[in-house]
Amino acid sequence: MSARNASCLIACIGWCGTAFAQPAIPEPRLDTSIVADNLEDTYARCLTAAQQNPEVGMEMALRWMKLTGGEPAAHCQAVALLELGDTEEAASRLEGLAEQPTGLAPVRAGLYAQAAQAWMESAAYDRALTNLNKSATLKPDDTNLYLDRALIHAALEDYWSAVDDLNNVLDREPATVDALILRGSAYRQLKIADLAKDDIDRALVAEPNNIDALLERSLLARNSGDKTDARLAWIKILELEPDSAVADIVRRHIEEMDLVQDP
Repeated sequence: MSARNASCLIACIGWCGTAFAQPAIPEPRLDTSIVADNLEDTYARCLTAAQQNPEVGMEMALRWMKLTGGEPAAHCQAVALLELGDTEEAASRLEGLAEQPTGLAPVRAGLYAQAAQAWMESAAYDRALTNLNKSATLKPDDTNLYLDRALIHAALEDYWSAVDDLNNVLDREPATVDALILRGSAYRQLKIADLAKDDIDRALVAEPNNIDALLERSLLARNSGDKTDARLAWIKILELEPDSAVADIVRRHIEEMDLVQDP
């Protein structure tokens, strides 16, 4: 990987972050011109096209690759593939870019993390975990990586490993609400109700209307036999997001609870 391409990839990872999680902002017209002496600008516009109109982004990436666009053009193509729903191919290409031995550590860490996200979307959790492990080795101070890895551990039902990663996040950033909710959920799965409740209560103090925290609170209350508290949390979720997928889950929980008669 050339120094010029590496610096361009670093710039992208800096402003893209976990590039695929950000919603696209529609623009009236996409500029897909390729400017040979302005790599950074071409790269930014290619990624914008890939995210907003992936077919157009793919066409631009392919043209750019023919003009020696190198790794940035290949990365843009992988983003377009992911946006088009070809998550496995996108993940494979991102992983291949990350494996380039001449790549700089921050670049490779970002690409491994993006590959992991794509593998997660393909439900290939083992591959996602492998990529995040490599990313964390290259960038051990990035708490977002541990948060993402905790999600994968949870998907694999390895809840203690999820707790370990979330402890790492919360030791450094104690007010991270997402980490508190995820750790509370992991403790619930491990049937450690008191620790689960502590985490969810802390999350709700910080964000009283957080839907995920309210759902966890309801499940903890239901599991402990406190139907009143569970119903209150469910009703609040329905008030906050009546048309969401979570609301549909809540309605099923309420129906199931109403069908169960106290002895």
